[in-house]
Amino acid sequence: MEHLDSRKIALTSVFAALYYMMSYLPGVPAIGLPQVKIQIEACMASIFGLILGPYLGALATFIGVFAAWAFPPGKADLPGLVFLPSPVINAFITGLICNGRWKRAFVILALLIAAFWILPPAQPIEQNFIVGFIAMWDKILALFLIPPTFSLMRRMAFRSPEMGSAHGDLGREIKKYNWAAILSLLSAVLILINAFMIAVNGDVLKFSFEFQNETYKISFGSKFFVKPPYGYLWPALGIGIFVSMIILHIKPEYSIFCGGAIIALSGLSAIIGGGFIAGLILGVIGGFLIVIKKAQTFKASSMEYLTYFLLAFIGNEADNAWGNTIFAVPAVYEEIFQMPLEFVRLAFLISPYAYFIIRIIQAIIATLIAVPLINNLRSARFGLPSMLIGKD
Repeated sequence: MEHLDSRKIALTSVFAALYYMMSYLPGVPAIGLPQVKIQIEACMASIFGLILGPYLGALATFIGVFAAWAFPPGKADLPGLVFLPSPVINAFITGLICNGRWKRAFVILALLIAAFWILPPAQPIEQNFIVGFIAMWDKILALFLIPPTFSLMRRMAFRSPEMGSAHGDLGREIKKYNWAAILSLLSAVLILINAFMIAVNGDVLKFSFEFQNETYKISFGSKFFVKPPYGYLWPALGIGIFVSMIILHIKPEYSIFCGGAIIALSGLSAIIGGGFIAGLILGVIGGFLIVIKKAQTFKASSMEYLTYFLLAFIGNEADNAWGNTIFAVPAVYEEIFQMPLEFVRLAFLISPYAYFIIRIIQAIIATLIAVPLINNLRSARFGLPSMLIGKD
C-alpha cells in the first residue's frame, strides 16, 4: 500500500472529481450495445494509476466512476453498474506495472482473459474458438506487451535526460539477430503458409480433429475475404513483413517505420486467420520490440511518450477485458441485457478491430495528458512511483 500523505490524499480527491466532471463528455456507443457507451474519461484511469500507484489510483477511479454512475449525467442503472470495475482495473494494472509489480499485473490480466474462454459465448471451444479469439486477441497482445513495457520503464528510469543511445550505435545493435527479428520472421513464415493455403483452397482454413470418439472442426479467418480473387492477394502480407525486415537490416534508421509496418501487416492477417493466430501475435510483439529497441536512442522525452502510450494501452485493454468477460456471464447478457446467446456471439464478431482502435485512441489521449502532467509533478518533488522518478 502506498505511503499516505496530505498531497496524495488531496490529489486522489482532485482526480476523483476530475473523472466525474469529464463524465459530462459524450461517450462512444458500444458496437452491438447502443445502451452502453465507452466513456472518454475512462482513459484518465491510466493516468491515475501512473501517478498515484495501484491502490490510490484505483480508489480515485472508483470514486470518480461511481459518482459518474450514481449522479447526473449518469443514470444509476443496472447495465452501467456491471461495467463500473472496468476503469478501476485499468488504474490498478497500470499502477502495478509502474510500481515494478508487473508479474502481478500479468497474472491478473491473464486470469481475465482465461475467464472469458470458459464462459458460454466461447463454449464449446472447438466450435466457438473464433469468438474467443476475436474478443480477446488484442487483450492477449496487451498481456505479452507487459514485460517489454516494464523493461522500457526501467531503461527510462535510469537514463540521463540528455543522453542518446546508452549502448552504442543503433545500426550495430539492430543488425544483430535478436528476438524481435526472430519473432517477426516466424510471423512472416506462418502468415505466408496461411495465405498460400487459402489461395489454393479458395476458402477459410478448416481443421478437424478427433477427441473421445467425436470429430471437432475449427475455422480461421473471414470467408468473404479469402474467396477468389482476394485469396491470391494475401501472401503480400507475409512478403511485406519480409521486406520490412530486409529494410531494417539495411537501413536501421528506419526501424520505427519497419516496426510499425510489421505491426500493421500482422494485425491485418487476422482476416485470413492470423497465420494460425500465432503469426499475428508473434508479428505484433516483434514489431513492438523493434520500436522499443529504437527507443534506446530516443531523447528522454520521446521515450516517455512511448512508455506511457504502452502503459495506457495495456491499462485500457485490461478495462476492455473486464467488459468482455462480465458481458459473457449468462446472468448479465440474459437477465440484464435480455440477449440470447447467439446474438451475444455475433456482437463479439461484428467488428474485430473497432475496440482495438478505440483503445489506441484512448492511449494516445492519456499519453498527451500524462507526459506534461508527470513532468510537472516530478519538478514539484511530488512522490511518484519509483519507475517514474528517474535518475537524479
